[in-house]
Amino acid sequence: MNLVEIKDCLNPHGLCEKILSTKIYKTLEVCERSENLMVFIYLIEKDNFLYCNRNLKRIFGKFYKRLWNDGWDFWLSRIDEREAAIIGDRIRNFMTGPHREKTLNSHYHITNFEEDKIYLEHEIFLHRTNDQTIALNYLIDISDKERIENSLDHINNSKGHGAPKKELGGISAREQEVLRLIANGYSSKEIANMLFISNHTAISHRKNLIEKFRVRNTAHLVKTAAAFI
Repeated sequence: MNLVEIKDCLNPHGLCEKILSTKIYKTLEVCERSENLMVFIYLIEKDNFLYCNRNLKRIFGKFYKRLWNDGWDFWLSRIDEREAAIIGDRIRNFMTGPHREKTLNSHYHITNFEEDKIYLEHEIFLHRTNDQTIALNYLIDISDKERIENSLDHINNSKGHGAPKKELGGISAREQEVLRLIANGYSSKEIANMLFISNHTAISHRKNLIEKFRVRNTAHLVKTAAAFI
């Protein structure tokens, strides 16, 4: 396998990145040979996508080329509308920050062009090479895992555990915002900053949600509320 063989996976507009592609050829080769992992590479300073592997191409079919033209706007447009704003802000803050952290982990739903919903685990790993920062994006389809866990939650609810569906409507718009942020891994302090509320208020919202869903802790809160989120 060589660069010519995977040229369809490389951004045709990134001709100036040919030298970089050659340097990381071994990395691209491993990405192409992966059976299950979806991968795309983003160049932070250049603000463009360099590469996506064959597994990711299958998700979007011929539309994968919109990654080259529309960048992150295209990717975010495929995320569930209830999650897109939060995930978009999280990715942008991570990319434009001082890069103290090398990894960012998120979970969210996307829709392909056959209208199939897919639940993804998305890890962004930053690697510095010469004068460029490469953002390696690893994606795993965990839709089956979500279905299994939801089926277990259904069993629990049928036995009277957890908040019944009829009570979920009692959650305010603000609590829904807090719930989605909790589900995406934000701490109370981060939630307070994002929603322009005090840390005490953010903690109170978290405690109230735990009580409303009748669960023991935050982990159980997110799991029980998965369908609602």
